[in-house]
Amino acid sequence: MKNLKYILLLIVTASMACNSSKSGRTPKVPKREVPIAINIKAQNNATINFVNTDYFALQLVQDLDQFQEVNFSLVGAEDNPEVVLNLDISSFTLWPRDERMVRRRVSRSVPVGTDAAGKPIYQTVTASVDIVQVQRRSNARFVTNLTVKGTPGLKFQRTFVPNYNYVHTYVDNVQGDPRALDPGVMTRGIEMEPLENDYLLILARQEMVRRISTELRKYYDAQAKPAQ
Repeated sequence: MKNLKYILLLIVTASMACNSSKSGRTPKVPKREVPIAINIKAQNNATINFVNTDYFALQLVQDLDQFQEVNFSLVGAEDNPEVVLNLDISSFTLWPRDERMVRRRVSRSVPVGTDAAGKPIYQTVTASVDIVQVQRRSNARFVTNLTVKGTPGLKFQRTFVPNYNYVHTYVDNVQGDPRALDPGVMTRGIEMEPLENDYLLILARQEMVRRISTELRKYYDAQAKPAQ
């Protein structure tokens, strides 16, 4: 019984020593929470009425939060935020959906077996299909004013004018052998098209989010460095 206790004691001691060696690395310092307010202004813009600006602001914060020395938490303007982003969406245009269709006959050689020598035997199969292409253009104008309170603080202003063209091509109304469709080239069925929120986020992410994120990263990286 004494020997068993001694063995158990050795196992526990070895386990604790192993855990101590693994945790010997310097523990990671938790990131500082930085409150940020995003004030969105979008007057005289009919398209923006279909956008959930609260959801849009939350997505912006999540994008800005990546690869930062701090964690941004979205708060209201009345909550004394350290970072304030004033965003004026002075224009947001979502053009009418454009759909075009052409009827085509397609063919492809497909393996149907092997010959006596083990070589593949091919057969040409054909089908008639509708090739549908859906397009929708969008553009926006973002006037941004970024402020970080404190010392030394930060002020950044920039206007961004992105545009985005959604294009999706698919096949429909297949008559004939469906094997004639090359799965690597032709997609069957329409996909879920972007909504108004999606278009605005795509436009914002083209340059605006990346540039503002870079400005914040440079500022907080400098703040995280120890004083010389």
